[in-house]
Amino acid sequence: MAIAAQPVRGSASSVAVRLAAEPDVSALIALTNRLAEEARLLFVVPVDPATGPDDVRQFLRATAASGNNAVLVAADGDRLVGLATATGGVHPAKRAAVEIGIGVLETHQGRGIGRALMAGLEDWARTAGIRRLQLPVVTSNEPAIALYRKSGFIVEGTLRDSARVAGRYLDQYMMAKLLD
Repeated sequence: MAIAAQPVRGSASSVAVRLAAEPDVSALIALTNRLAEEARLLFVVPVDPATGPDDVRQFLRATAASGNNAVLVAADGDRLVGLATATGGVHPAKRAAVEIGIGVLETHQGRGIGRALMAGLEDWARTAGIRRLQLPVVTSNEPAIALYRKSGFIVEGTLRDSARVAGRYLDQYMMAKLLD
C-alpha cells in the first residue's frame, strides 16, 4: 500500500513511501544496518542478517496487528533509502500518542525523502486515529530539527543528558505535533 509519493530533488524519479511488508525483510535489515553505521545522532540498533529475519518478520506482523505502530519505508525504485517508525502506547489512555523516528541514507539526504516519510507517517496516523506524534531529537541535530519544525512540530521541553554518544552526554528536545 503506497501512502505517498514525492519527487526526489535533482532526479526524474520519485520516492514511494509505503508500509513495510514481509517481502522487505532482507532490504529492511540492510537499510537498518546502514543507518546504524551512518547515523551519529540517530539511535538505530543493528540487526544480525543471519539470525534477524525471523525476528523482523514477527515484529512486522505484530506492528501491523497493533493498530498504533507502523514501519514505513521510502523506496527509490527497488532500493530502500529511508525508514520511519511509529510506536504507540499499550495502555488505552496512551494509544493515541506515538513516538516516531526517521532515518534517511546519507546518499539520499537533502532530496525531500525525510519530508515524504513525515507525510507518510501523518497519513498513516490520521487513518489509525492517532492524535499526537512525538519524538526526542538531539539538540545539535539541526537538519532533523528543521525538518520537524517545517512539518509543524514544536519543542515542548528539553531532556537534559538524555543520550550518551562517544562518552558525552547530550541533551534532547522533546518535540510534538497534534493532528486534527
